[in-house]
Amino acid sequence: MRNLLQSIENKLRYLLEDKLDRLIFPGVSSSLSYTLTELIQKKIKDQDGSEIIQMPDLITLKVSPERWDAWQQSLPLLTEVSTALAESWDQQGFTYKSPPIIQLLQSADLSSNQLKVETDFTIEEYTSRQTALQKISRDPLQDNLPKDACLILKDQEPFFLTKAIVNIGRRSSNDIVLTDPLISRNHLQLRLQNGKYYLFDLGSKGGTKVNNHPANNLALEPGDVIQIGNTDLIYNHWIDQKGSDSNKTTYGEQQ
Repeated sequence: MRNLLQSIENKLRYLLEDKLDRLIFPGVSSSLSYTLTELIQKKIKDQDGSEIIQMPDLITLKVSPERWDAWQQSLPLLTEVSTALAESWDQQGFTYKSPPIIQLLQSADLSSNQLKVETDFTIEEYTSRQTALQKISRDPLQDNLPKDACLILKDQEPFFLTKAIVNIGRRSSNDIVLTDPLISRNHLQLRLQNGKYYLFDLGSKGGTKVNNHPANNLALEPGDVIQIGNTDLIYNHWIDQKGSDSNKTTYGEQQ
């Protein structure tokens, strides 16, 4: 296990050194590599005695508002880190709910050169760990879902989004399976956060665009057009037209 963790840390430093230090601030690459490896090790230790060790597939980097734009420029590099982690885990036979995702969040509590790293499991994995005897009187997810959120594909019925995590790609195990050969097997993922769906590219070969702009870690708005391969998916949900004469609830208009 120690060799695996050391291998992961070395690989992360190799990917991040120089590039990340130039974009953000000197020393951030070694700090991130060490901290992330330590957190992965802790998640493994927490599962001592389990038949199957599940690797954390959700990595959150909390950064200062002052460094937000610089961190946004590092997203392609962080996608490489996600891919490297998945490859390391595959080689060692570890399992994970979905390919690891690195998301960025702003934290006003952090100073310019501070970075906070958190690791966790996807919501489905967390839920599956709860006792089967625990009774839940209501589903908190329903309170956060955008009303009638859906993806619209030409000449098909809308696909309504009712889960906190939605996987999209050619692989048959995805929630939305697309046959476009230019789409990767695991192409992108939608994650519900604070009442909004955020789009994450899963290191796809062809990339992901929203409204003709490369996109990753992006909050979707009604009418946004997600472009992958030769396929367009229109995101929509019901919005309240507050203050309008009709005071009706309508779908967001396509931008």
